[in-house]
Amino acid sequence: MSFIQILLVACMYHLTNTFASTGGMVFGRYTCQRPLVGGLLVGLLLGDVQKGLELGIAFQLAYMGAFAVGGAVTVDVGVVSYPIMALAISSGLDTGTALALAAPVSVLTANLTHVMRAFNTVCTGIVRKAIEEVDYRKMFLGNVVLPQLFLAVMNFAVVFVLLYLGSGAIESFLAVVPQNVLHALSLLGGTLPAVGMAMLLKFNVSGNWMFIFFVLGFMMFSVMKMSFIAIAIAAAAIAYLYYRIEQREEPVLAQAANFNDDEEL
Repeated sequence: MSFIQILLVACMYHLTNTFASTGGMVFGRYTCQRPLVGGLLVGLLLGDVQKGLELGIAFQLAYMGAFAVGGAVTVDVGVVSYPIMALAISSGLDTGTALALAAPVSVLTANLTHVMRAFNTVCTGIVRKAIEEVDYRKMFLGNVVLPQLFLAVMNFAVVFVLLYLGSGAIESFLAVVPQNVLHALSLLGGTLPAVGMAMLLKFNVSGNWMFIFFVLGFMMFSVMKMSFIAIAIAAAAIAYLYYRIEQREEPVLAQAANFNDDEEL
C-alpha cells in the first residue's frame, strides 16, 4: 500500500470513530463504521471492490451484534472495518484468517477508549479553569482542540502501525506459520459469523413465531440462490407490509376497548 492510501484509510477510521463521528453517532458510528460500508470504501480505495464486499459481509455478520452497553466499549468495530480490512485486502488474506486476526486486534484497540477518556479528564480541568477566568479561547482549546487532536494522533498511530509497519510483518508471519495453524485460524474465524447472528437473533426475536423470517431468508439464499440485494428488497417489502398491518390493528384494538368500556357502563 502507498502512503497516500494508508493516510486515506486512517482518515476514514478517524472520521467514523465514536468521538469524532461526522454527521453524528447514527451516520458515523452506526452507519459508516459498519464493516459492510468499510469493505466497500476500502475496496474502492484499493481497487478490489469484490474482495472488499466479500470481507465486509463476513465481518458484518461477525460484528453486527457488537455495541456499547452503558458506555462500555468491548470491541473496536472501526479498526475491523478500515485498517484490518485494508490489511486483509492488500495481503491477500482469506476470510477466515482475516476474521481470526481481527478479533484480538479489535479487543486491544477498544481499550484505547479508556485512554481517551483519561485524557479528557485533563481537558476538563483546563475548561474549568478557563470558565473561572472567563477565557473563551482556553475553553475552546480544552473542549474541542486538545481532545480531537489527541484522538487524531491516537487513531492515525493505530492505522500506521497496522498498515505501514504491520503489512510486511503479517506477510512474513504467514510465510513461516504452518498450514495446519492457518487452517485452524480459518476455522476459528468461521465461527464468528454464527456468534454474531446468534446475538442478533437473541436481541431482535421477541416471539418464537418470528423465526419464520429467519427460515425464509435462509431458504432464499441457500435454496433459491438469490443475491443479497434481492433478499434485502424482499425483506424491506415484508417489513413494510408487517408495519402496515400493525398500524391497522391498533385502531381496531382501541375501538374494541372503547366498545367494552361502553358495555360496562
